[in-house]
Amino acid sequence: MRISPPPRRRRSPVSMILIILLVLFIAFLVWLSTRGREVPTQKIEQDVTNAALAH
Repeated sequence: MRISPPPRRRRSPVSMILIILLVLFIAFLVWLSTRGREVPTQKIEQDVTNAALAH
């Protein structure tokens, strides 16, 4: 008589979904932290007419 191995227990898909959601959330936070530091470049114009007329 052959003894069959016990049936394998399948892992619950809920735990895998929670792990994926956690990784996505952490990636989203990292993306937000890198995105917020960019400062748009601004053109600075100086009025040079008064300085040119003063000399």
